[in-house]
Amino acid sequence: MRLSGSALLLLAAAFGAAACGGTKAPPPPVPMGPVPVDARLLYDNGGGIRDSGQTVIRDATTLQDVWKRATSTQSSPPPVPAVDFATDMVLAVAGGRMSPSDQVHVDSAGIRTERTPSGTQQRLLAVHYTVTEGCTRINRDAYPVELVRIRKYTGEVRFVGKRERAANCR
Repeated sequence: MRLSGSALLLLAAAFGAAACGGTKAPPPPVPMGPVPVDARLLYDNGGGIRDSGQTVIRDATTLQDVWKRATSTQSSPPPVPAVDFATDMVLAVAGGRMSPSDQVHVDSAGIRTERTPSGTQQRLLAVHYTVTEGCTRINRDAYPVELVRIRKYTGEVRFVGKRERAANCR
């Protein structure tokens, strides 16, 4: 017996569906991973953004606005970097009023599953960042901000921050 091309395709699809149980399993969660150094688009502490906060930037217009504010105190601000928002997004973390020896840094990001108060499972992108207090208290204000590029995630993003003292402090 000879089968036509469409019959073979239908038969292969049926076997494939049977082998997989007919439903496609969701992809496994992406484990937490460090944000690479080359993902940093900007680090500045000049005071362009004076409030502490975290922002997810998913489009060029928002990036233009945040970039303009973050670099507003620079005499020759760098141009806004090109970001392909079809595949990437940008995270901004601002420390607010601090000392020039203090820093903010986006450490890692990854998909995790959490249980909601109602008991259901929810996937979200967790972004871990650190605010490091420097050893020297300089009598001048600084407003650190970091912008990093990561892979696009369309769901909820949760920022998880921690504070620590610089390792070399006595």
